[in-house]
Amino acid sequence: MSATLAVVVGLALGLAAAYVLVTAAGDGRTTAAASLLLTDAVLLAVVLVAAARGAHRLGASTLGLRRTAFWPAVGWGLAVLAGAWAIDGLLSALTGAGGSGSGHAHHLAAAPAVLLVLGMAVSAPIVEEIAFRGYLFPALTSWRGPWVGALITAVLFGAGHVLALPAPLLAGAAAFGFGACLLRWFTGSLLPGIAIHSFNNAIVLAALTGGQLWWAILAAPLVALALCAPFARARAADVQASAAVA
Repeated sequence: MSATLAVVVGLALGLAAAYVLVTAAGDGRTTAAASLLLTDAVLLAVVLVAAARGAHRLGASTLGLRRTAFWPAVGWGLAVLAGAWAIDGLLSALTGAGGSGSGHAHHLAAAPAVLLVLGMAVSAPIVEEIAFRGYLFPALTSWRGPWVGALITAVLFGAGHVLALPAPLLAGAAAFGFGACLLRWFTGSLLPGIAIHSFNNAIVLAALTGGQLWWAILAAPLVALALCAPFARARAADVQASAAVA
């Protein structure tokens, strides 16, 4: 369970560091947006240190940054997105959560807008996929199998968004996390999960800003994949083997 502890500690330290930054610098939009990048940096650092201690040879491929078949990844990715959106829609309809947003959106200056996109729709999908689906899920899978591993990972993923989402929608985040685990398992790669995670977050940003950040819907997934592509040199030929902890 050391992987679980590492992810929880990384999240806690990252959020604490972001809180200190915002408190010290003032509650400006640029500072708040930059705090997202700091949270991700701390989480990734803790996970990489913990993973290195438990692996004989830690590399990008070990954490799931592998090339995979394109069309199966697209199919599974769209299925995960459709399922997550359906659950979010149902939760919103039942609880009234998530219904507000664009009507009260405020225009963002260029700097906070770019930082917000980089933090929420580029770095967060990369770091969270590495931490939860690249590190935690394989560790739990080797302990109790993929279904239990996906369930535990999903619960922790949902809990990790407690400060970002209304309480009724945390179950939707957990559902997305469960689907992303299966996407990792079926494709043997984190790249499809990073793409749909970025796409989903960019849509949320566009909605929350009244359409101002519409460009992020296309740009953010492309940037996220471009950042990861140089590290994805191995191919996920053996799906189940690629989901095992090295």
